[in-house]
Amino acid sequence: MQFACRWQETGRQKKGPIAMLDEIIRRYIASYNDRDIDAMLACVTDDVVFENISNAGQSMRLDGKPMMRQVAEVSGNAFSYRRQRLINLLTAGGKAAAEIEFEGRAAVDLPNGIKAGETVKVRGASFFEFRGPLLCRIADYS
Repeated sequence: MQFACRWQETGRQKKGPIAMLDEIIRRYIASYNDRDIDAMLACVTDDVVFENISNAGQSMRLDGKPMMRQVAEVSGNAFSYRRQRLINLLTAGGKAAAEIEFEGRAAVDLPNGIKAGETVKVRGASFFEFRGPLLCRIADYS
């Protein structure tokens, strides 16, 4: 899969290390959408920290690839359809901030009260930190 690394706001081509960091984020999101857990995990360090913080007061923290794999396998089955869409992305100084829209259809009743068959649409922000060319921290806020 080929991605053009562009500023969302201006359409200018990004170059160098920033383009590489943008590309790894885009690959991570594409892998998530494809439900390709191995490809997702290829984008992160072995000691990756993943956090999910919700306005509803729920939060989760995972440390390392094995925990991330376990949760990705379980949560992938919670939705019959799911897709993240990257709206805006800003990368600087080994960190990135992204505005992301999530849409999915629940396959099972979820703990937050969403019933099987209901569509979920959430807009949030994700923050990424890098170590070399890989993601070492991902924090999702919705």
